[in-house]
Amino acid sequence: MNVIACNIKHEFYSQAIMKKYILLTPILLFSLVVYSQIIDRTPIGNENILPAEGGGIKMEVDTTTSLPNLINRLNTNWNFIETGKGYWIGYTNDMFSIANRGDEAISELVKFFKSSANDKGKIGVLYTLHLIGINRKIAGRFYEEFTNKNARKALLGLLPDKKYTYDIVSLLMRDPWKTDVPSLLEIIKNESDIEVIWPIINSLNRYKIENLPINNSIPKSVLEQTITLDVKNENILERDFDFNGQIKEALKAFSKSYSNIKVETELQNEELSPYYRTKLGSNLRLEDFLVSIGIAQFNTFGYSTIGCKLQYFYDNGILYFITISTTKQKIMNWWNALSPDEKRKFE
Repeated sequence: MNVIACNIKHEFYSQAIMKKYILLTPILLFSLVVYSQIIDRTPIGNENILPAEGGGIKMEVDTTTSLPNLINRLNTNWNFIETGKGYWIGYTNDMFSIANRGDEAISELVKFFKSSANDKGKIGVLYTLHLIGINRKIAGRFYEEFTNKNARKALLGLLPDKKYTYDIVSLLMRDPWKTDVPSLLEIIKNESDIEVIWPIINSLNRYKIENLPINNSIPKSVLEQTITLDVKNENILERDFDFNGQIKEALKAFSKSYSNIKVETELQNEELSPYYRTKLGSNLRLEDFLVSIGIAQFNTFGYSTIGCKLQYFYDNGILYFITISTTKQKIMNWWNALSPDEKRKFE
């Protein structure tokens, strides 16, 4: 598989990310500032240690500044710390200092989020709530343990804010809880705004829900089906590259080449890759295509990757690529048909 990908949801991420193209693995990058305080050991989940390539960073926790003043610092022009790895988030010293206050900080962070007009301040709140949720303990690559129920409830409560749904979902899905599912589906049911719906829908793959009517298994023989694309500068990710156009070109090529692949016509009229920038390889297997656009079933590199704005399902020998609107209806039909006993499995 030859894929170049990155996530540029926020402008204050994008400048560094576009300078650091990543080959093969479409994972979310956290970036921006080189930090100096490196310790010579690999962190294994100890409190207040930020993992970084080559070792870890011992974070200085401010225990004297008042909580309101610490939270107000999130409105400043802060940057994530460089970790060197896409799976480690570069939480700042202020985030660790706020998170050190534990549950006391949660309600204050939520109030600040709702009152602040500063985008970076709001993003800072979300990542700080996540850091509280994992008790300031970071370990592993594609696994972390979110343990604080109050922090999780706070993030779920902010989820319907469409400007930040994508960010919140990308944090929750790092450790998916089955108890999230009823809340997620209730939001999907009541929302008409695709910007709220699609990140939630795409995250459901991480929850490994039995009989979910999307992201289901595809036979190996189908996954091996291959197309050829005309790709210039295959190993270079240009800022002005037509990501949406290439995905649509691939969908057309698959449906034209194989009678067992059907593509919903409306996909050609939608923006399929608003944040997740994927450059596809010239010789493209279906399996690699699903991985590269971030919607493959149980993909390891989907740890925090929401992917592109489309979905698929395999039924009776046919693979269907569908819009998020069509996906919503399929999921609602499935959920409404579940018995009370089946729904109680998510409690």
